[in-house]
Amino acid sequence: MDLRVDQPHVARMYDYYLGGKDNFPADREAAEQAIAAFPNAPLAARQNRAFLVRAARYLATEVGIRQFLDVGTGIPTSPNLHEVVQGIAPDARVVYADNDPTALVPLSGF
Repeated sequence: MDLRVDQPHVARMYDYYLGGKDNFPADREAAEQAIAAFPNAPLAARQNRAFLVRAARYLATEVGIRQFLDVGTGIPTSPNLHEVVQGIAPDARVVYADNDPTALVPLSGF
């Protein structure tokens, strides 16, 4: 895959909103333009992530779910789904699925 760091990508913009490190100047610039139009974009991203953590924690703890499917994974963000559920139930299993090749490219150290 040809990683285009000169063009913004929504997964890397989301990473930027979350304060991550897997984004590039084009992503940050586009994210800042989006923030100018929607100032709550970073807050919305953090709330989205917090909901995932709360829901996964509830399902693993209260419902006893041990198999999870994360569709539209995007760039890994901590805590990842497996970190949340395996912290509660070490035998829990997670499958990550995404059709975006950017989600599969390790960006750290690029």
